[in-house]
Amino acid sequence: MSPLLRSIIILAASLLPSYSYAREPVSKLPVHSHVISGYDNPDSVRKAMQMRPLHKIEGIWTFPSDGGSIAIERHTDNTLRGEDDAIRYRMVVMRSPCRSLRPGTLMGYISATARPGIYAAEIYTSGNGGATLRNPKRFTLTLIDDAHLTFRQHSRRIKVNLWRLIPYMSRISVRLTDSDAPKDIDGCIRMFPRPLSGPVEPRYL
Repeated sequence: MSPLLRSIIILAASLLPSYSYAREPVSKLPVHSHVISGYDNPDSVRKAMQMRPLHKIEGIWTFPSDGGSIAIERHTDNTLRGEDDAIRYRMVVMRSPCRSLRPGTLMGYISATARPGIYAAEIYTSGNGGATLRNPKRFTLTLIDDAHLTFRQHSRRIKVNLWRLIPYMSRISVRLTDSDAPKDIDGCIRMFPRPLSGPVEPRYL
């Protein structure tokens, strides 16, 4: 390895810890998903939600692109509370287009942000071909209104400007850029409780 390339790698690596030690906006998911009991009966989930006041994001949501449905509910486990004691939510699969994925499978964690209707989330983005989800990624969730919830995945990558390496090493330029390409521009439609703006099609539950 040339001295020039070695210097680039060392410099790039030195920038990473400042991001890894920053306070996380949302609780981290386990490496693999697990199954939570009580989500295989949509009627019982709805009745449980009717017994308590719901936050704006709580409810049963469906993905119009494939007909899958999830429940978003407050999570009372204290391990999901951050240093600021913020309330966390969890996303749980109720119905999946993948038959091997069981109802009750944990799909993600959500946390409110300082902006109304904007939430930070960590969501599993792939499966193992069976009953387990994995590969968690960071998302921003936005409540467009009381019936629509959009998802946007974020990623960060390092860019090194090689042209500035010549003629002086002191001109090495390393910068971080964010990619905000949406992964599911359709997002979710609320199915329960019924949106104040009226029913939204399609209706699966």
